[in-house]
Amino acid sequence: MILVIGEALIDLIGKADGGGKYQAVVGGANANVALALARRGQDQKFLGRISSDGFGQIIRDRLASNGVDLSWSIAAKEQTSLAVATIGEGGSASYSFYLNGTADWAWTPRELPTAAQIAEVGANCIQYGCLTMAVNPGSEVVSDWLASLADITRSHDLNIRSALGFRREAELERVLRINQYSDIIKASDADLWWLFDLAEGSDLDEICHAWSSDSRLVVLTRGGDGASLYRSGKRVDVSAPKISLVDTVGAGDTYIANFLGELSELDALGSNPRARLAKLSDTELISAASFAAVAAGLVCERQGCEPPTKAEVEAILAR
Repeated sequence: MILVIGEALIDLIGKADGGGKYQAVVGGANANVALALARRGQDQKFLGRISSDGFGQIIRDRLASNGVDLSWSIAAKEQTSLAVATIGEGGSASYSFYLNGTADWAWTPRELPTAAQIAEVGANCIQYGCLTMAVNPGSEVVSDWLASLADITRSHDLNIRSALGFRREAELERVLRINQYSDIIKASDADLWWLFDLAEGSDLDEICHAWSSDSRLVVLTRGGDGASLYRSGKRVDVSAPKISLVDTVGAGDTYIANFLGELSELDALGSNPRARLAKLSDTELISAASFAAVAAGLVCERQGCEPPTKAEVEAILAR
């Protein structure tokens, strides 16, 4: 079982030339990961603080109807967070956020499961990242909780949201602190260019090799140029499929969900996590990343975050 903790919000999605018309859809990076896991048939639980307002009910209905296990999610009294995603030329999304005092960031220690409870349900991995790890006060509560856990794979997807106006230096310090207890670290090239104040196109090998020390696995996604995976001083590259791009909403979330799902089937998640990851052959690692790339590619051919089933990905790989 894979646990996902994080935000579940409403995305108001529109096109830059759409005359100001926006559609309200369920979003949030971590809710998208849980949705993608459920769509592929993966055993999972979503730990979210979901508002009891009207938008919150839409979120619950969307996730539950797709098989997301919400039994550990909190019925929060605060209002739902809102993100406005504007799709520009080429399909890329830009975001603005309305987050002050909303449900996703109000975690308290008593709302989080204990290590014993996590072991009891047979969880082998916890996935986290994006705004849940960046927005106070809940981010510090969740980070302290994650740091206290052991004998389970901890997976961090940076998913930096620079549009929120975070200070670059503080974000880098935060990310490095979280990476210390993370076994898997996923980032996009754009995440790292912003985080280290580098020009677009700058080489990122030195950073990724450094992050993969102490037997961590680092996954660097490069959009249409594929992904690079780093561990123990080695790098392997995996190409991205050719697609007909609609938009990129949920692509990275679908990637990490399917990557973890494949690793789970390879028994590479769970107790003594870094030793398990080290046992993976390059062939197994490339296979998992290739599966994830095809899943993410399918999302990019659809409007919004509509992750594929496992069978859909397998059918494409079979061809």
